[in-house]
Amino acid sequence: MRRARAGADDGQIMILTLGFVVVALLLVTVVASAAHVHLERKRLLALADVLALEGADAVASDRYFAPGSDEQPGLPLTDTAVRQGIEEYLRDNPDVTGQWDQLVVLSATTPDGASARVHLGAVTHPVLISWVLSPWQDGIALEAESVARAS
Repeated sequence: MRRARAGADDGQIMILTLGFVVVALLLVTVVASAAHVHLERKRLLALADVLALEGADAVASDRYFAPGSDEQPGLPLTDTAVRQGIEEYLRDNPDVTGQWDQLVVLSATTPDGASARVHLGAVTHPVLISWVLSPWQDGIALEAESVARAS
């Protein structure tokens, strides 16, 4: 009689182990994808920093060659010059745009004539797709903003 009861519990630990393995694998997919999205945002922020520096270095040629421009302590930036500097950098370095889907310069302005503000947007995808992450399989929108001051 005792032997029949002991045999009824056989295989129960296998179901429990299988359940824990499934939960652990889903947790790994979520953590790996979250880390990937975080790193992609950091890379987008680094690109925004570079583009803000490029925008801060951009001076319109009509202002640079204007009479008396060499006597001014600093040449004021314009929104057009900042935008052109950023577009030239992206055109000359196409490898930086291939990292994300739909990389867009949302804004490139100079709020005070001495600094450049760049706002970028991009779409990235989770590295591992599971049923837990399926709502984000079309991509996750990222944004980054940076400001650089011209010297």
